[in-house]
Amino acid sequence: MRRTEVQCPWCGAWYRRIEVDSMKGEPGEYDCLLCNQPLESFSGETYVAYRLVVQPLRAFKFDPETP
Repeated sequence: MRRTEVQCPWCGAWYRRIEVDSMKGEPGEYDCLLCNQPLESFSGETYVAYRLVVQPLRAFKFDPETP
């Protein structure tokens, strides 16, 4: 089992990535939960899981009149 940290190059979100060599996975693609950009494509040879651990700060205009 390998554990790594992955950062989305588009929005800056951080993910914990776990890859298990002893289990087969499903082929496909994993997209960022926040910006929907692709992070990785899977062949299905190993099981890969992602977990969002840090959401990037979002810049917004503060309006004290808005509840």
